[in-house]
Amino acid sequence: MAASITPSLRSALERLKHAGSVNGLLLCWRRQILINLLPFEEFRAERLLQALHDARAHFASGGDRDVKTFWFGYEGVFVLALFQGECLLITLHSHASEVDFLRRVGLTFLEDTQLLVQTLLQPSPDDEISREETQPLGALDDDGLPPHASGPTNIIHRHGRAEPGSIH
Repeated sequence: MAASITPSLRSALERLKHAGSVNGLLLCWRRQILINLLPFEEFRAERLLQALHDARAHFASGGDRDVKTFWFGYEGVFVLALFQGECLLITLHSHASEVDFLRRVGLTFLEDTQLLVQTLLQPSPDDEISREETQPLGALDDDGLPPHASGPTNIIHRHGRAEPGSIH
């Protein structure tokens, strides 16, 4: 499943790369690079990723600030870093006037692709055990409802079984 999600996520980033004056993008999860579309080597992308996480940790060390956006200006290029959940999107762009637009686009991208990133990082198991733990919706009772629809909710977790009658 993750193999089919990765091209979709990469194509969404490629489309984002053509928004405004974007020169490069980097999508990260925690301190790991997922997709690198920056115009320089991998080790430089890793240094940028680590520097941004360290800067965020520095501002949060007092406990009163949770920085979700950084924007730096250098000669000829700007860096916009957007943190959302455990994901980080880094955008290099060349026009300062587009920062608000790129921020909105980047946050929309991160919101829309959370399911893709989640599936990429934690693919659902495709084995015999998971198929046995799942009840197909095709088995309907006389009222046209799934079995036990009026009874308690049973939630089956990916890594364990819920007790019958428990609601989480």
